[in-house]
Amino acid sequence: MMKDLKQSDVRKLYPRRAPDSHKGMNGRVMVVGGSIEYYGAPMLAALGALYGGADLVHLFVPECNFNVSRSIYPDFIVHSFPGDYLDMKAITPVIDFSRKCDAILIGPGLGEREETGEALLKLVKGLEIPTVLDAAAIQVFQKIHEVPSQQIVITPHHNEFETLTGKDIKISGSLSNKVVLLRTLATDLKINILLKGPTDLIASEDGEVVSNCTGNAGMTVGGSGDVLCGLVTGLIGQGATPFAACQAAAWVLGRAGDELMKMKGYNYSASDLAFEIPYVARGFLS
Repeated sequence: MMKDLKQSDVRKLYPRRAPDSHKGMNGRVMVVGGSIEYYGAPMLAALGALYGGADLVHLFVPECNFNVSRSIYPDFIVHSFPGDYLDMKAITPVIDFSRKCDAILIGPGLGEREETGEALLKLVKGLEIPTVLDAAAIQVFQKIHEVPSQQIVITPHHNEFETLTGKDIKISGSLSNKVVLLRTLATDLKINILLKGPTDLIASEDGEVVSNCTGNAGMTVGGSGDVLCGLVTGLIGQGATPFAACQAAAWVLGRAGDELMKMKGYNYSASDLAFEIPYVARGFLS
């Protein structure tokens, strides 16, 4: 029988920090995203990482997003790569800077250009730190045929998962079929998967699968997935294993949505979700 996450489980999974720790000891993370069409997604992801407890959040965005990204939140350290979208020119600066960080998120707002897809393949192969892939970056696994050397998380919704696997897994479809497919992909590729949905399914690279039932229909709002993958990355940066980070992030963000529904009904935003994370997570400090 598949385990459903409880608050007591997440309490054990959520990273703790040493009282005498200093800046940078509790997560240095990178968020690589954005394009001429989408500037908000990487910032929402960065909010997820920041309000999940990461000490330092570095945003890497294209030049066209640079000014707006650094003007909205002073909490982020913003870097740019050339042009209006990710291509081969971004690879070297991103890989070089990643060596100073604990985890990296790639994908929010990157778009689906062919040049971006080619750059993503080279980038993922060149990284050595734990890597979270979201949105279009997930599809890099259609071209990767060997097991990556670093720990990897993908955070697809149902449509992205169907595109990756070529399998039809309708939201209302058989749960057992989804679990089998999820477990097979995770163990074959040696990756961790957080399949988002009304019930989240989370698979480890070893084939363990758990479910999460926190959350509500208000979380269909645009950007909630960006906050989620940022939260996963921030927790990994603080020392959680990828599987633990996926479980904790799914439960915490869902609970944040449930708390917001009590106050606002379904009329809340992805930013609201990010800002609610600390009020849920503070319950794990004692």
